[in-house]
Amino acid sequence: MTHNNPDPLTHLAAAERRRDAQLAAVLTRLCGEIDAAAFRDLQARLTWRRLAAGETLFRRGDPGDAMYIVVAGRLLFIEDESAELPIRGEIGPGELVGEFALLTDEPRLADVHAIRDTDLVEISRPVFEELTRRYPRLMIHLARNIIGHSRQALRVTQPTDLRALTFAVAPTAPSVPLAAFARRLVEALAAFGPTLHLSSERFDRAYGRAGMAQIPQDHPAQAAVTAWLSEQEARYRYIVYETDASWTPWTGRCLRQADRLLLVGRAGDDPTPGEIETARPGRERLRTELVLLHPEGAERPRGTAAWLAPRRVQAHHHIRLERSDDLQHLARRLTGRAVGLVLSGGGARGMVHVGTIRALEEKGLPIDFVGGTSIGSVIGAACALGWDYEEIARRVRTFSSGRTLLDRTLPLVSLCAGQKLSRVLRALFGGVQIEDLWRPYFCISCDVSQGREVIHQSGTLWRAVRASVAIPGIFPPLLDEEGNLLVDGGVINNFPIDVMRGLCGEGLVIAVDASSPRHKQKAYRFGPVVSGWRVLGQRLNPFRPAPAVPSLLGSLMRVLGANSLYRAEAVRPLADLIIRPPVRGIGLLEFDAYAEIIEIGYQTARQALAEWSPEG
Repeated sequence: MTHNNPDPLTHLAAAERRRDAQLAAVLTRLCGEIDAAAFRDLQARLTWRRLAAGETLFRRGDPGDAMYIVVAGRLLFIEDESAELPIRGEIGPGELVGEFALLTDEPRLADVHAIRDTDLVEISRPVFEELTRRYPRLMIHLARNIIGHSRQALRVTQPTDLRALTFAVAPTAPSVPLAAFARRLVEALAAFGPTLHLSSERFDRAYGRAGMAQIPQDHPAQAAVTAWLSEQEARYRYIVYETDASWTPWTGRCLRQADRLLLVGRAGDDPTPGEIETARPGRERLRTELVLLHPEGAERPRGTAAWLAPRRVQAHHHIRLERSDDLQHLARRLTGRAVGLVLSGGGARGMVHVGTIRALEEKGLPIDFVGGTSIGSVIGAACALGWDYEEIARRVRTFSSGRTLLDRTLPLVSLCAGQKLSRVLRALFGGVQIEDLWRPYFCISCDVSQGREVIHQSGTLWRAVRASVAIPGIFPPLLDEEGNLLVDGGVINNFPIDVMRGLCGEGLVIAVDASSPRHKQKAYRFGPVVSGWRVLGQRLNPFRPAPAVPSLLGSLMRVLGANSLYRAEAVRPLADLIIRPPVRGIGLLEFDAYAEIIEIGYQTARQALAEWSPEG
């Protein structure tokens, strides 16, 4: 393909003008209004840096001899990458990086890498000190922004993802209907802000010169093209870069410009990684997600694990192109607007979750993520399968009785053998894998062998739920593949709002608490020695009051729930809305009262949603 190639100096001049305009906008945001003379002086003192995608700006422990302002592009910071759960985040245009080390003269606290091609300006310590003397008003404004940034950083308690601005969509095979998917994605994103769709042909038309999309990186017009694309980021909230069907200069540019890569495949195709996936160099730190396209009539996804196994992706999505709700779900997740539903444990009291789902449907609130513990894991799994309220309620009726769930046995391991419970869960969920659910799902169990929380996000659904509902003493634990004992997640995290917040990022988290309120302090009367035979005799004597002693099962439940109760109080502030149905007086195993409990959940949730404003 030939390129319309005017004088290279013309390209460079255009690139410099666009870059100066971007710098002026960024400095005005950080430092307040700047007159022309001061701006020219600042320009002369600042040093431009350009990082290619994947390149490192600095590493943890490096000297803090400069700070940087991101003008275009995006960076990733990782504090202590060797940690089990390192704190990480993204730094976008108009934001500072490295300012704390500069001000405190201490080593860097994090590794910082370029997610995509990124332009920065460097402010060294001597330059910073000189600017402070010459422009105190501007630097005071900048200091206020630094303080605001530090306060925001202090509130970060777990990894979160900033809202991406630019998306590259690439096919896993040439047969993927990428153009149709890109158009549908653009339509969905446009509901949240102006959105630009660029394929190689669309770029050439918008730029006004044929062939410019396919210029190589060493072309004289490269800087001007990059600057033009950065200018579009100032005009549009989102940009979707549609790659070519194979590796081309345009495909490479799409990946270099992207905050996030969406690999798009057809669910029934060969899951082997395609040409673009294997050819993309230096993009290991680019957040990559898999989108699997399904036909309109698909009952549920299948075989997702085979797609995930050869890829390193941070998330996956199941999409039917004809379904607007699927595309809207994807757009909410990509833009930080996802809605997460957390369902607590609580035994039979957890039937309130079914009523909550009815209230959410009537309100028109979508559910993009769902997770839960114990009974919350059961109802959450039904929701993630795509069942509506009517279907869930119908299924619940099939197992909501003690006779269906409880098979009492010699209590050497537990009061129940667990065969009936396992049979019910197999009948509900069959061989479904968690990866094959329409909506992302997790459930919680407790590994008592290792003393840790287990977050189930893959594997056989019924087994994950079986582990999450294994109330110690009532049902036997479940052995995992490594031989660890898994019991009810309520032991360690009965209300996993914190897990959902980590998945949902800046989106909305709605949490339903089906646990019983704190127990009223009873007036117990007994000494340091309690004879079970004497207690039994007093209970059998109709002429004496019942002994004021705690029951064995009651004490066990209180001990097991103590940690979860403490943790639940700590994570409540992470939810946007907490619904607390009045469940006091409903027994842990009172499943026969399911209809009444569902109605309590519905009425409570309906009232809570009517009084709640998501924007508030």
